Amino acid sequence: MKIEVFRERRRTISLKILNSENAVLKAPKRLGEKEINRFIESKKAWIDKSVKRLKETEMFESQFDLKNFVYLGGKRICEKKDAIVGFEKLDERKRLKETTKFYQSFFPKLESYATKISEKTRIPFKKIKMTSSIRVWGSFSSNSEMKLNFKLVILPEELVQYVIVHELCHFRQMNHSAKFWREVEKFCPDYKQKRKYLNQYGFLLKTEL
Repeated sequence: MKIEVFRERRRTISLKILNSENAVLKAPKRLGEKEINRFIESKKAWIDKSVKRLKETEMFESQFDLKNFVYLGGKRICEKKDAIVGFEKLDERKRLKETTKFYQSFFPKLESYATKISEKTRIPFKKIKMTSSIRVWGSFSSNSEMKLNFKLVILPEELVQYVIVHELCHFRQMNHSAKFWREVEKFCPDYKQKRKYLNQYGFLLKTEL
């Protein structure tokens, strides 16, 4: 890994890993090379662990060619040019706009799925809305309004189910306390594994389709 060192007016050392190959270290101006190398050596285990995790993430993300293909239910369905009329004639901005519309057209399926899960778990919600949040997959308000990110249609069904169950359980616990997770566990016993799997798809939230 390449660690680029910057000396600044500061009292402490900070190390930020940018990706699996690069990191930035900021150190006080008068700190010597030996002290910097000693600091890096003390962080070796953390660096190795972080790099390993980042490589796994990068490898997972590389499986998706979102610029050219459409993905639904965790699978590559077809090329964008085959899904969107006149795709090749559109400029980049309009391609993104039309691709978003295409994915959003599948939102009614998420609504139907949420209704079925609500009936099965016997946890109600009053209404459901589509969101395009770049931070979260869903939310549940105190007035029982559930919001689901339209990009959920890209994910495998098991993860969509987990997100919906997670949000519905906020009807009983409007927090992430131990009681909340016990509620989730009732309907999704392997929720911890599902959370880790869902995190792998987190890059989609900030990705322009």
